[in-house]
Amino acid sequence: MAFSFGRLPNLLQLPRALRQIEQEIETVINVLKPGPVGIVEHKFSSQEINEAKIIVENAVQNWKRNKLVKKVQNY
Repeated sequence: MAFSFGRLPNLLQLPRALRQIEQEIETVINVLKPGPVGIVEHKFSSQEINEAKIIVENAVQNWKRNKLVKKVQNY
């Protein structure tokens, strides 16, 4: 396999890219670590649950509407 000097700048950036990936993985690990018990065992109020349901229902309706519009535009 021949070595291309055109790829040399990409090879020199490899350690930087690996450090970036390592930092992103550390961030994910830190986010996934269990927090204080009060946060983990948060009880949602009925109002919070209802608001979340409304948001999800609106998002699904928008998705269906957009899907239908795209389908009609493609014909």
